[in-house]
Amino acid sequence: MHAGLAHEFDLISPRAAYCIHLGDLIDRGPESLRALGLARQGIPGATNCTLIGNHEDRLLQLLRTPDARMMDRWLAHGGTEFFEELGVDPRDGWEDRVSELLGRDTIEWLHSLPLKLRLGELLFVHAGIDVEVPIDRQTAETLAWIREPWLSSQGPYEDGLAIIHGHTPIADVVLSNQHRINLDTGACETGVLSALLIHGGRMKLFQTG
Repeated sequence: MHAGLAHEFDLISPRAAYCIHLGDLIDRGPESLRALGLARQGIPGATNCTLIGNHEDRLLQLLRTPDARMMDRWLAHGGTEFFEELGVDPRDGWEDRVSELLGRDTIEWLHSLPLKLRLGELLFVHAGIDVEVPIDRQTAETLAWIREPWLSSQGPYEDGLAIIHGHTPIADVVLSNQHRINLDTGACETGVLSALLIHGGRMKLFQTG
């Protein structure tokens, strides 16, 4: 998929091209480090932006302030695979070892990831928004973690924005909803990873699997 998108970007003006990752690059699979590396590398010629997902957020929280309960939740929701890939015991002084294996540059990059990106009438976020709160007052927890009541909302949203998000897996990507598009097709379980090319008012869906 990465190569396919790079080819598509070659067909349009590089100065107008953005490559946006919606977060959750780690956990639930065997190649978290490779996923991080691809996101950091980006696509040549494009303006690359990776949004922080709740899984990256949880990693940073635990590196900052270790907490046994939070660790249990992380391990139950994909963190086990992350530690297995690194060959680190999550119960035995893991913070220094994980920091060493990830490297200072990667950790600083993770800390720098934005929660949202607005491009004209498009708003890119990881999880969604609180429809009762103005966009510029959304909390980090909301943007990275929200499910309901966001998932039950139908729009329209503030300023007529179309929200592009992930976080909650769906069976099929629906492009006909002018107010929002969910691109999370649960790749860790289904093998289907989705990306959306938006250019000149047209959309093209890419999927693996």
